[in-house]
Amino acid sequence: MGKLIHEELTYEIKSILFDVYNKLGPMLPEEFYERAIGFGLAKRGIPFTAQEEFHVYYKGVEVGRYRTDLFVDRKVILELKVAPELLPLHRAQILSYLKVTGADLGMLVNFGGPSLEDERFPNFLTQRRSEFSWHPAELDKEWLLYPNLVGVIYEGLHRVHYEMGPGFFHHVYRRATMVEFNDLNIPYEFKRHFDVYYEDNWIGKQECRLLIADDRVLVAPVALKEITEAERVRFKAHLRRFGLKLGLLANFHGTKLSIEPIRIG
Repeated sequence: MGKLIHEELTYEIKSILFDVYNKLGPMLPEEFYERAIGFGLAKRGIPFTAQEEFHVYYKGVEVGRYRTDLFVDRKVILELKVAPELLPLHRAQILSYLKVTGADLGMLVNFGGPSLEDERFPNFLTQRRSEFSWHPAELDKEWLLYPNLVGVIYEGLHRVHYEMGPGFFHHVYRRATMVEFNDLNIPYEFKRHFDVYYEDNWIGKQECRLLIADDRVLVAPVALKEITEAERVRFKAHLRRFGLKLGLLANFHGTKLSIEPIRIG
């Protein structure tokens, strides 16, 4: 059996994690555990930063920022959760964060269960990562209206999800999608807001932050736990507002990209 990465350091970290869990118990706010672990690290003289900000890039373009929970000795990131159990999504997220931080090791820690859960994730991404490969699915031409354009958009959205992974905010995926559209030569317009009227009376401006691809398809890159019916109704209202017939709700929240076509008229 090979030697664990940063074995002595992670042994110290785990002893702190178990001590914090035993003394605080489960299901407190996540920031409480972050502070308590920080006190434990400081007491042992282990250097760390909390909520350190990192730039997030897509194809060399900055698309957002990410803050670690704890970054220990510039080697180990701690991603803290308070959940009934660790899920595949949590594991996928920490891989995304390893890529951003360049840390040697990630530790996924859950304080929400009947006992402490912790999992190790060595940063082997550069050695193991394969190139993005796109195998387009058959698209319903009648439903999607613009099959060639939609096919290219689908490819770009899937590439963004493959390269970025889950775990970031909406705007990160939206900006990465804009970079991808540029690379794919898809002309687009970024709609930051729209004017709201009632019976020709101006009510105000409302933010929307949507992309119109090639003056034909409305694209909403989001990161939501689920797409609710209210979200779909609101998206249809955006389509009518901008005089479009087809939109794509692209949800980057999960381990797999979900794209939901929405058509009106």
